[in-house]
Amino acid sequence: MSLKNQTINVKCEKIVFPGRSLCRCADGIALFTEGLLPGEAADVLVTKDKKSFREGFVKNITSASSERAEPLCPSFGRCGGCTFQNTGYENQIKYKQIYIEELLAGFGVKIGKILTSPEIWNYRNKMEFSFFNNDGRADLGLHQRGSFNRYVSVPPCFIADKGFLKIAEIIKNFANENNLLAYNNYAHEGFLRHLVLRKAQNNNQTLVNIVTAPGSFDFTTLVKELEEFAQSVYLTQNGRQSDAVVVDDFKLLYGAPLIVEKLNVGSKEYLFNISPFSFFQTNSKGTEVLYNEVLKVLNPSKADTLLDLYCGTGTIGISMAHNVKNVIGIEKVEQAINNAKENALLNGVKNAEFFAASAEEWVKENGAKFDLIIVDPPRTGLTNKVIDFLLASFAKKIVYVSCNPATLARDLSLLSAGGEYKIKAITPVDMFPQTYHVESVVLLEK
Repeated sequence: MSLKNQTINVKCEKIVFPGRSLCRCADGIALFTEGLLPGEAADVLVTKDKKSFREGFVKNITSASSERAEPLCPSFGRCGGCTFQNTGYENQIKYKQIYIEELLAGFGVKIGKILTSPEIWNYRNKMEFSFFNNDGRADLGLHQRGSFNRYVSVPPCFIADKGFLKIAEIIKNFANENNLLAYNNYAHEGFLRHLVLRKAQNNNQTLVNIVTAPGSFDFTTLVKELEEFAQSVYLTQNGRQSDAVVVDDFKLLYGAPLIVEKLNVGSKEYLFNISPFSFFQTNSKGTEVLYNEVLKVLNPSKADTLLDLYCGTGTIGISMAHNVKNVIGIEKVEQAINNAKENALLNGVKNAEFFAASAEEWVKENGAKFDLIIVDPPRTGLTNKVIDFLLASFAKKIVYVSCNPATLARDLSLLSAGGEYKIKAITPVDMFPQTYHVESVVLLEK
């Protein structure tokens, strides 16, 4: 008999990736929900009933865990930004360690102890807020969990850089004082769409990007208010119906065209330009932990040639450049490659070259040999073409940096199946406190 739309009492066995609570129904079928900690029992409304699993949402916790904590944010549970504020950071790390070990247990390698984030609150150096209509007034917020057109107001937000919230308040007040309407994603009417805030946290520089629908408005007064808090203020116009931040036109309203972040890797300081749309890791202090772990396991020599696939704006490759003979970086986004070349100049790195091409296109055309390879692919992981290239590469070491342990497990199975490469070390790195996300650094040796 189907249990859909029925409320049942279940007990949480454990938390599994991606941050879901695994429970077991009376008939033994697994039920997945969100927000329960191991050992907790709850009344759950079943929303999906399949042959092999069920899904539902928690209506009432009937037996709470001693590990449960009061969330710092009043929007926790509704906002899509955080998933783990219901327990302390030590427990978050424990749960992440467990599901990383479960996903990667089949490779016969002891998983290293997870490297923790130096900061667990207000660590995010980039936030993308949406404007929305809140009882006739323009408001700023984050998407409600699982919703396209419902939002949770900010402030507060306890993972965003503290300075972002002051800026958001200033812009929200300006919008309402000037009767500027928030954009409606259904009617495709209104003016204000998004507010994208970026900060070079180690260098205390902030970039503000106001995203609107096509149209004109004099933001001079607002810019003067923001000068105290920001080094750069941009205006971007987006006429597309998609809710994503897409650029039709943008201009610098105030300040420098870029902000500059500094990272300490291998006891050496590196500088990186951040433009309105360039990629940069969202946790500056955590990035230093991540890159130092990459350098540690790579252990390069001055005789090595390094390939940096999916190099983005060149941050990893440039951070390794002083320790190798030369670096080749590949990234499909041309603007990112331009940023990478600028970043190399900024750091006096003369032994790095960067090329705009997809990894798949480049490996198909290139037969060069490399001593070391770093891959840092998107969440979807590596394609078969790239895996075939890696297996035939003769590189003595491959370091795989992953933000998705599920696709990492799939790719490591393919890379290690034939015996060409052996997995030597796996180290999780927590870049995203209060959420289920976790990075991993994996060393494979020929």
